[in-house]
Amino acid sequence: MPIDTLDEVKAVLKVSGTTDDGLLNRLLVAAESFIHEHCGRAFPGGSYTETHPAGGALVFLKHFPVEAVASVRVDANRVFGTDAIRPATDYLLYPDRGVIASLTGPFLCPRPGRGPDDWPGSVQVAYTTFDDQVPGAVKQAFALLVGLWYREAKTNSDAAFRMLVEEETGTGRKAWSWGLTAGLNLPPEVLRLLEPFRVPPV
Repeated sequence: MPIDTLDEVKAVLKVSGTTDDGLLNRLLVAAESFIHEHCGRAFPGGSYTETHPAGGALVFLKHFPVEAVASVRVDANRVFGTDAIRPATDYLLYPDRGVIASLTGPFLCPRPGRGPDDWPGSVQVAYTTFDDQVPGAVKQAFALLVGLWYREAKTNSDAAFRMLVEEETGTGRKAWSWGLTAGLNLPPEVLRLLEPFRVPPV
């Protein structure tokens, strides 16, 4: 499922009717892609399989909160057969932050001088995250971003994609916001809302 539905976003933006649904659906896809990349994680629930370095005792999953871990496999050769499955008693899951902690030390002992980033891609985790668990602040940022791009598109269309702020016609004078015709910067409010949900690069 997406971060939020078309109907919910239209309700936030006070958009009625279906004339612009095609445009809005394209903006929903673009906004979701931006938020996922900016935060380093996906918010809608799903099933994921990831690989991580094995030289440390912690694995930071890209998506959370975690509903269930199907398997943790550790293999220096990255084959990940059934013999590589670690029993659930060997690790602890912190579901709210998507962290798996080995209870037996590093998943694979790091080679001298290499540390926790050793054995890249040698831990494979298959897991699922909850559906319908998108935080309200993320939904609000999503709607604000769609709204920004929607207003830009509508304003530029009305101005026939000319860099105008004012035009006089036989029936009167029309003015447009310079910010909207020139393209607004990303609203600070969007970044503020998303900041608590970003995954630090490791």
